[in-house]
Amino acid sequence: MTSSPSFPDPPDGFRWERLGPGEPLEALVSLEFPACHGFTCRVRNRQANPSRFGIRDQAETDLDLLERTTGVRAVYSLRQVHGNDVRLVNESQRPGDPPTGDALVTRISGTAVAIKAADCVPVLLADPVSGAVAGAHAGWRGTLVRVVEAAARRLAAEAGAPTSRLKAVIGPAIRACCFEVGPEVVSAFSEHGHDVDRFQVRPSGPERPHLDLPLANRLQLLEAGLEPDAIEDASLCTRCEPMFHSYRREGPGVGRNWSVVAASGR
Repeated sequence: MTSSPSFPDPPDGFRWERLGPGEPLEALVSLEFPACHGFTCRVRNRQANPSRFGIRDQAETDLDLLERTTGVRAVYSLRQVHGNDVRLVNESQRPGDPPTGDALVTRISGTAVAIKAADCVPVLLADPVSGAVAGAHAGWRGTLVRVVEAAARRLAAEAGAPTSRLKAVIGPAIRACCFEVGPEVVSAFSEHGHDVDRFQVRPSGPERPHLDLPLANRLQLLEAGLEPDAIEDASLCTRCEPMFHSYRREGPGVGRNWSVVAASGR
């Protein structure tokens, strides 16, 4: 980008702010979520010629910046595969050697987990009592196999908490306005026991069906036991908003938006 970026207006309950006192990295944050966190976009700050962020295949550089700006000891990520495996950060794990999975939990104070996405739904979770946190990556395949529900249950187990104590925030993702799918995807959800009519938008003409993946993941969080008012949604569509990387808009060479959350001791 060569001109000053146009940051989308944050929805109610959210704002754009620096993640920490280090290098400038502006992220969308919830005002109520009980952990240090942020959802990044494709640029680092509001300067006239901002540097790019989330460029494809530069994960280690991005994680280094996230570590500096959040002030944590380490930021851990995953080799994401659109499944429902939930991994637990442990002291012997190296941040530069990510395990395979689509959700990551840490209860180690001063560590953070990061999820990358370019239309898929990022969900951050926190237990406000223990300080344990989790991040989940839910594309349609991950949503199909209930990765967010699995992440919530694993976080609750690790924190020694009822799932009703957890808080969640759903980040920028492709929304129902833009997520057109084939009938075979709708059928797959039905075959896996989902009440797909609750998050399917039926076309009025020749257009194919649309799915509301953020809503589908909200429903899974409710099924896991979270309270309705404990789930926030950033309500921004990555395909509609050019400040975010979007696979549907840009194709295979697209970068990645990061969602990061840090654990704290209690």
